[in-house]
Amino acid sequence: MKPRFFKDFNVSKESKIAIDGLERVIPSRKRSHNAGWVKLYKNMLYNNGWKNVTILKKDDSYDKFDVLIVSLGVSYGGSVNFFFGVDENVCWRFSRIEKFKGQIFVMNHDMPLAGTVVKKRIDNNSTHHTAFNMDLGVLDQKCKNTKTFDQISPSTKLCFGDSHCFSTYRPGYNVCRNDGLTLYSILRDGVKEVIEARSGLKIEDITHLTFYAGNIDIRHHLMRQENPVDTCHDMAIELSSQLRELKIPHVEIVQALPIENESRKLPKTGYYKGTPFFGTQQERQFLVDTFNRAIDRISLEENFTIFKWPREFNSSGELDFEFMESPKSVHLSPLSYRWDLDNNITNEIHDKE
Repeated sequence: MKPRFFKDFNVSKESKIAIDGLERVIPSRKRSHNAGWVKLYKNMLYNNGWKNVTILKKDDSYDKFDVLIVSLGVSYGGSVNFFFGVDENVCWRFSRIEKFKGQIFVMNHDMPLAGTVVKKRIDNNSTHHTAFNMDLGVLDQKCKNTKTFDQISPSTKLCFGDSHCFSTYRPGYNVCRNDGLTLYSILRDGVKEVIEARSGLKIEDITHLTFYAGNIDIRHHLMRQENPVDTCHDMAIELSSQLRELKIPHVEIVQALPIENESRKLPKTGYYKGTPFFGTQQERQFLVDTFNRAIDRISLEENFTIFKWPREFNSSGELDFEFMESPKSVHLSPLSYRWDLDNNITNEIHDKE
């Protein structure tokens, strides 16, 4: 996939830019994974010269903005979900797009045809009467004219991995997030091939790589193997071998996260074969320790850098819920990310390390 860059659309650096959700507001919780993804893009825009960027709140209007960027959500799968039907709030939100005079962009996905979506539901009892006031054809045309981007600006620095990876972002890096991607599948298909296919970059054009995968394997898969500890160790060795062959000048491997207490409630979307994890907390933590020790040793042999999680994350022998997304998720809270996206500085909990 060839990446699409916001920079290529020649948007003035003086533009007033709004970032908003489509059918619902972007979560405002400071510990939201979804909100963290949007804050990441705001931070990347800021560090590439677009200083006037606002993530909109529930009742904000578009009147004072020149550019609108739509976020479809970190879990968007290709269709818009209306939890309460095409209600008054949805109609109001869509009508703002219909009337917006500035440039419209969408992050990471093609823009759905909002007018067509409403038209299919126009006779539903849950559809608000204000839907009839919209020109659905104009709304669809606005959506067709919406430009899509994946990254802000080209870079030779890449943060690559699964859904956890952008928690290790730093300015100057582009992020290639791949939900559900396992370390096993990366190694099976080839680190080089997977990075190039997913990021659209050629390996020879990458000067700095932060690589972060393995948490999914430890949570769901390794304890199902006949020899999970040996398999875990072998995966770390194979990872080092494949990364060495890439000959990227600066390689950083991110350690696996500590394992949280088994009492943590997780959304069903995070289940695999009907379970939120496989293996006890102690068994999976032993795999984390095995993997991390192996890549620590490898880093010395290969001159790689290792990114380690703060000791506070695991002070009780388990990943403290305080550092995780609220109310439930396997991901870290944005307040625990390596980079403080709000203040544009190294997060103080990592700075101490």
